[in-house]
Formats: sequence, C-alpha cells, structure tokens
Amino acid sequence: MDNLYQPPKAELLDEQSPSRSAFFVTSRDKLHLLYFATFGLYAIYWFYKQWDSQRAAMLPRKIAPAARSIFQIFFTHSLCRLISEHKQRQGLASWDYSGTAWLYVALAVANNGLSRVDMQNGVLDLLLLIGCVAVPALPLAQIQQHANQASGDDTGKSNARISGYNLLFIIPGALLWMLVLVGVFL
Repeated sequence: MDNLYQPPKAELLDEQSPSRSAFFVTSRDKLHLLYFATFGLYAIYWFYKQWDSQRAAMLPRKIAPAARSIFQIFFTHSLCRLISEHKQRQGLASWDYSGTAWLYVALAVANNGLSRVDMQNGVLDLLLLIGCVAVPALPLAQIQQHANQASGDDTGKSNARISGYNLLFIIPGALLWMLVLVGVFL
C-alpha cells in the first residue's frame, strides 16, 4: 500500500542533461545570413541570447545580458571561457578559445574604425563595407560552433530554419543592401 503522506515523486531535469541547451544554438549558415543582412547588428542579439541562456547557471551571481551584449568586446573572452569549460565538463575536446575571442574583438574594433573611412570611390567603399560586415562573422561562427557542441547540437539543426521573426530583419536588410548597391552604381 502507498504511503498517503509521502510527497509525490517527480523526475527532475538534470542541469547537465544533453536535452537542455546550455547555450544559444543556431546554425552557422543562419548566423552568417542574419549577420550579413543586419549589417552586423545581429551580434548584439546573438550575445544577448548567449548570456541570457547562462542566467540560471550563474546564480546566485546576477548578470545583465543586455549590458553584456552591448559591451560585447569586454565579455567575449568570458563567454568563450564558459563554453570551453562546459565542453570540458561534458568530456568533449578542449578548446583554446583565446585566439578566436581576440580575433573577434580585434575585428569588431577595426570594423568600428573602418566604418569612418571615406574613400570617395563607390566600388572601394562597397568592398570595404562588405569586408567589414562579412569578416567579423567568421570568428563569431567559430564560437557558435563550439556553443552548439557544448549544447549537444553540433550543426545547430534545432535552430537552422528561417523564422518569420528572422524575416522581419532579413527583408529590410536586403532592401538596405539594394539601396547601397544603387547608391554605389548610380
């Protein structure tokens, strides 16, 4: 006979279970598309989602994901360190994140400086813009790959589809890119 005074038993979720994403998961292709379409502003959202996913894991310490996403160059290394430590706890291959983190920070700072350069040549300005938008996404995609591995979704398949919310940023971004092309060639 069951004990009527015994509290009910429930299966509790293990914090380290592979079914629970430890970090924000997305595919590298989707990251590149959104980063390029939004002229790099996707990085703010990306960092916010990464830090927001760490809120519960970092308790009792309170973090501010919005501030960490806006001031991302100061928090890139700590995010990469968290990803690396999580991978090690899962028994995955260690990741020497320092070079990737420094590369992203350097490219973000250089991107900010190059955005003020005016070459007075439409084609060179366009190439500089494309380079400034596309190149910083490369180390960010590398960090995303490790975050996906730490979350148990190596390819980011669980968040690879383009959603309606994504289209809210892709369509205006594509229109803005077309205006840039019209401005360069007219």
